[in-house]
Amino acid sequence: MAKDYANIAKEVMKNVGGSENVEALTHCVTRLRFVLKDSSKANKEALENIDGVMKVLEAGGQTQVVIGQDVQQAFDAVMALPGAEKWGSQASAVEATEDTTEEKDIVAENKKKNKKNVFGDKFVEYVSAIFTPFMEAFMGAGLLKGFLVLFVTIGVLSKDSSTYTILYSVADGVFYFLPIFIAYTAGKKFGAKPFVTMAIAAAMVYPSIVDLKSAETAVTFMGIPVHMISYTSSVLPIIASAYVQAKWEKLLKKILPQVVSGIFIPLLDLLVIFPLTLIVVGPVTDFVGTTLASWIELGLNTVPLIAGFAMAALWPVMIIFGVHWGLIPICMNNYAVLGYDYILPLTVGTNFGIAAATFAIFLRSKDKKLKQLSGTAALSAFIGGVTEPAIYGVLLERKNVFAAMCVINGIGGALCAVMHVTRDVQISVNALTLPAIYAVYGIWGIVAIVISLVGAFAVAFVTYKEKSNKA
Repeated sequence: MAKDYANIAKEVMKNVGGSENVEALTHCVTRLRFVLKDSSKANKEALENIDGVMKVLEAGGQTQVVIGQDVQQAFDAVMALPGAEKWGSQASAVEATEDTTEEKDIVAENKKKNKKNVFGDKFVEYVSAIFTPFMEAFMGAGLLKGFLVLFVTIGVLSKDSSTYTILYSVADGVFYFLPIFIAYTAGKKFGAKPFVTMAIAAAMVYPSIVDLKSAETAVTFMGIPVHMISYTSSVLPIIASAYVQAKWEKLLKKILPQVVSGIFIPLLDLLVIFPLTLIVVGPVTDFVGTTLASWIELGLNTVPLIAGFAMAALWPVMIIFGVHWGLIPICMNNYAVLGYDYILPLTVGTNFGIAAATFAIFLRSKDKKLKQLSGTAALSAFIGGVTEPAIYGVLLERKNVFAAMCVINGIGGALCAVMHVTRDVQISVNALTLPAIYAVYGIWGIVAIVISLVGAFAVAFVTYKEKSNKA
């Protein structure tokens, strides 16, 4: 039966407190993510009772309405409602320059009252807003990179061929120029001029600047020593620069007359923020990133069994609250600093474990509605790597199955940690990408997938109880 997205949108809007209570709206793969002026006005129970809504969460400073893979249709329907034009165009953030003083005071006061907007929540909110918009391009390029590794390994392509060069360019371009992608989303989120942030990022990866890192003579700017680092594929420097730029622009708006601010603020951004990035921001964030990566790697090398088990077992729990986004900057930084990531490979089997446990329930259940839901959700996790429908719609209500599945996934994660499984590209994990997964992760990544797939299916099939629809 087709969903009535217009009705879903109308009911969702009514139960988040109306369009006047919405500060911003964006969406990811499965969720509508509302930033509300007053989250206490949202009726969570009523939202979850809407036909077409799977779950409602308060996480990352957002009210997250889980729709499923058809979230885009629901998002479009919400955007078509009266009042959406006030905040819809902002997507992931409301530009500070468009708020009246009174509106700013109201929003600030409501945020003070909302005790859930703690540091951790805000961190997840910002990470999600910065990385979600270009994740499709990121995953597509990562998958192509994985297949290129496979094609070279089996002798289908040669690295010396022009075909390989062309394909590798489109696969690696998004990674090489990653600061420019991040610049736009980070600039918008922090309230800076996003295209100026992109100009700063473009300068960071400009060939002449890249060459300065290997220059034989000392690099200086107006007599100030500059410690050059590699900005290509970097993450933290441009995020920090965008934040500093936003604060700098806010200061300039107070100082400069409005009649000339539109001309001089972009100029002063480029003249001040870019040199400041090279002299201070870049080296500081590089030190922070390198230190953080070293400590995490030390932990995995010291207690790999515990660290690997915990990461893979808790990954589905992290997805529930949306906090898995908090690991993305660390993983991206690993690519820039180390050339590979060792954190997300620990979770290589989790999507398959979730899919297998949900499929076991599909086979065991006699309930028609649950059978339809679990079958669709299992397929979504197995083929598309989208696990929210399976977690929220099927597994979360069957706690024994969910817990057993997490434990099985943990075993695969422990194995990956002990065998030092890594990956040098960001790649989606599902049945369609298995050849690329083998090429990137190696045989132990496949073994971890088999453990999750077979183990989770077995424990779910045995522990599921139809009588109460819970296990």
